[in-house]
Amino acid sequence: MQKKSNDLIKQYLLHTNVETLPKQLKELVELIGPIDTYIFISHYGGQIKYIAKNPSRTKMKHIMNEKALNHLCANYGGSTIEVPKQEHLERQIRNKLIKNASMKGISRSQLATQFNLSVRHIGNIKK
Repeated sequence: MQKKSNDLIKQYLLHTNVETLPKQLKELVELIGPIDTYIFISHYGGQIKYIAKNPSRTKMKHIMNEKALNHLCANYGGSTIEVPKQEHLERQIRNKLIKNASMKGISRSQLATQFNLSVRHIGNIKK
């Protein structure tokens, strides 16, 4: 189940308009690309993370590709950033799925059951 969720998030990032993302997430996608952004927020989401000036002096080298880490260090090196939470991105994907399903004619009550939300919340998302 987790792999399916991860694949869905990666597909969303690859095919989304970055202008619709929150500022920090948008900057990360533009800087290091969607897949590396996803990897980064998967490991450090919700944390305030110090970015080393030198890529070889950080533990992030074990989870990120070298090119992405070099870009991250070049732009944010020596400073701290607040890493967006992965849940925020997952919520955006869920809302997009709800809107798409609604446009296909699936009822609010069916969507509420499918996504474990209230009918009222489904209505708010559809607005």
